[in-house]
Amino acid sequence: MTVGYAEVAPAPQGSGACGYGHLVQADFRDAALRAFERLMLAAPGRPADGAVKTHQSPGHVDPQGQAWHHVSAYQANLAFIGALRIDPGQAPAAARWLRWQARHTTPTGSGRGVVFDHWVRASDLQEADCPPGRDARTCPQVDAYDSTAATLLLMAEAYLRHSDDASMLREPAMRAALEAAAGTMASLAEPGGLSWAKPDYPVAYLMDALEVAAGWRAWARLQTEVYQVPQAGINSMGTAETLDAAIVRQLWHAPSHTWRVRLDAPKPNFSTWYPDTVAQAWPLLWSRDAGPAEQQRARSAWRKAASQWKDRADWSRRNVDPDGFWWPAMAVAAHCVGEVDDARAWVARARSDWMQPARPFGWPFQVGDLLWLFWLADPADDPKTSRAAAPPGPVASDPAPVVPFL
Repeated sequence: MTVGYAEVAPAPQGSGACGYGHLVQADFRDAALRAFERLMLAAPGRPADGAVKTHQSPGHVDPQGQAWHHVSAYQANLAFIGALRIDPGQAPAAARWLRWQARHTTPTGSGRGVVFDHWVRASDLQEADCPPGRDARTCPQVDAYDSTAATLLLMAEAYLRHSDDASMLREPAMRAALEAAAGTMASLAEPGGLSWAKPDYPVAYLMDALEVAAGWRAWARLQTEVYQVPQAGINSMGTAETLDAAIVRQLWHAPSHTWRVRLDAPKPNFSTWYPDTVAQAWPLLWSRDAGPAEQQRARSAWRKAASQWKDRADWSRRNVDPDGFWWPAMAVAAHCVGEVDDARAWVARARSDWMQPARPFGWPFQVGDLLWLFWLADPADDPKTSRAAAPPGPVASDPAPVVPFL
């Protein structure tokens, strides 16, 4: 296992861990940064100010023909974690996004501490948690409470590390949102130490649990360095370590030397891309650094899974996901285990598609994909020149076709 969130954002640690950079060309990196900026919304004084669209295409059209864009806290948090490392000039935009989340954190009830998905009307940046024409039974919506809360803490720690701006994180509303997110994670701990996805959906997933453990490490650093409560930080680190142990104890399938995708699941079926195959990468990407034996376990599980997706359906050279999603995290996993040719092949394919002049970074690209793309990129030579250092300009109605919201 390779990633230590005492320094948060996926940060390689320890002997044999994979490093950042070297595989994404500078022009591809810079094009991705510009694409990210185009997803940021500026609406000073209005609820949508600082929001980040999940992708350029609208995800919903209401009965009046108005296009609406999807905003996912989980997705945008991932993007900022990666972007801040390669371009600290993104910090002002990151601060606006953090404040957006603070304004949209659910204050009470079963969803307390969760930033639910929102929608922004393309024509005038009007915001809604359930736009006209959507089934009200699906609103408010978020895939998982636990991992959404964790990514807020991870993104806040990344902001601290790359901006050195603790004062923004001390703002009362911001601190309250972060404390509520930690409270959400605590409330979802299942009896064996893993994490339930939602209060009314008691399923404990491998991928969620790893992100939540990383979130506890991020919160520990914020408690210690920003809020000056070192004992609370020690307690949060202890919670992360307890969760680490529960992941190995309950989700490692010893007979097959692979990871169960959820509590009580059988061994993974590697004829299934998601979640069975994809989940094998998550311990490489999100776990705190550990000893050589633990690192080797994570590497061997991914190699075993990936070997099933060579030749007949090479994951690095075509989209093997049934819905066409790119899964750039798999390129990072390949890089982590030394399968650099596969990582390079994936990058070349993504570069060819995402940099098409007529359709740059088109669906099914999503903003969260940028975390993993930026992992494989070197920092910008002069991050202070980033246009994200200033608020983005007005956003017009997006002419792109409507994509299905999943």
